[in-house]
Amino acid sequence: MNLLLLKKATDLIFPNVCVSCERIIDKSYDLCSECNKKINFLTKHYCNVCGVVIPDNIYTCGKCISNPPPFKVLRSVFAYDEHSKNMIINFKFFDNLNYMKVYAKCMYKANKDMFQNAEVIIPIPLHKIRLFKRKYNQAALLAKELSKLSHLSYTPFAIKRIRHTVPQAGLSLKRREKNLRKAFKISNSEIIKNKIVILVDDVVTTGATARSCSQEILNSGAREVRVLSLARTI
Repeated sequence: MNLLLLKKATDLIFPNVCVSCERIIDKSYDLCSECNKKINFLTKHYCNVCGVVIPDNIYTCGKCISNPPPFKVLRSVFAYDEHSKNMIINFKFFDNLNYMKVYAKCMYKANKDMFQNAEVIIPIPLHKIRLFKRKYNQAALLAKELSKLSHLSYTPFAIKRIRHTVPQAGLSLKRREKNLRKAFKISNSEIIKNKIVILVDDVVTTGATARSCSQEILNSGAREVRVLSLARTI
């Protein structure tokens, strides 16, 4: 069969669709032009530590100055809002893993500098009960793909969630921090000892999970923790 005809037939049977609205689009794009305008990509001036959007004349946000996080830096690709919520929920809860590689590629391309001198990639872990219910850890899927793109070591079991906490959604920052107390434990400190670690999550809200996990990693001998997420609330 003519290769051109084969390609056209393949495109017809397996068309490329927008990762947000699933409208058929050109194969060279991941988002349709309409969704690309709606998604709030975090390219504006942000805090040099936690990544929250701040005025141009400020370098570090007040929260990071008054209560510095244990991680060195936190970056996200886009805002978690009404336009991106459907993408995240489908990925997180409804087994829609078709675009996982696209999401990981976006995370990598938008934050390549974070991977410089880093050595280990670790996903935020789920407790075994929640993992059983959900069937997969979306942060681990992103982290595994990021390790392929960056050629860094992927260590999914370096840190465990040893306490089955209540869902963080809807909790205040204070309650989130209390909920996560002693929730994580390093399974093998030799894996991260004296290393720069990239901690991966799908969505960052208050940053309480990233703080708690990062602190445990540092307490176990890591040199530095950098947090990378697909989305964050702003």
